[in-house]
Amino acid sequence: MSLQYLIDANIFITASRTYYDFDFGNSFWDFLVNQGKKKNIASIDKVLNELKKGDDKLKEWATKDFSKYFIDTTTDKVLEQYAILMKWSNNQGNQYTQNAIDEFMKENNADAWLIAYALSNPVNFEIVTFEKENNQIKRKIPIPNVCKAFNIKYCDLFQMLKNLKFKF
Repeated sequence: MSLQYLIDANIFITASRTYYDFDFGNSFWDFLVNQGKKKNIASIDKVLNELKKGDDKLKEWATKDFSKYFIDTTTDKVLEQYAILMKWSNNQGNQYTQNAIDEFMKENNADAWLIAYALSNPVNFEIVTFEKENNQIKRKIPIPNVCKAFNIKYCDLFQMLKNLKFKF
């Protein structure tokens, strides 16, 4: 089984606004495209939809340079896993507020779809996110908390870059 990184929207957004701004971080963005070509990284269509909301260089890069590495989530396998996640989240009232559960369950929220795709695919995915595991949080359902509940690996951008041997 090969490992593939599945990237959350906050990775793209934070990188483009800080560490790897398009004005000086082109080697980072080229690296992502090359890793996409090697099938080491990908994201999902729902993340692309989030990136398209901006009117910036990230939107342009995502729709032009990285578009073929956003995977379709409308398959039966993904929908089955999404339904399981929705049932799970609906039963988390002791841990999270109803607003947090409602937000996680919104159809346009990419978080649950990202996790559902990881669960539905036989490839050993690791989700890349800047969110942190937090068992005390009530106002949001963090991706790492769900990953832990469903035994999915996760890491942050810098661990992924280290693992893929990124160099400037």
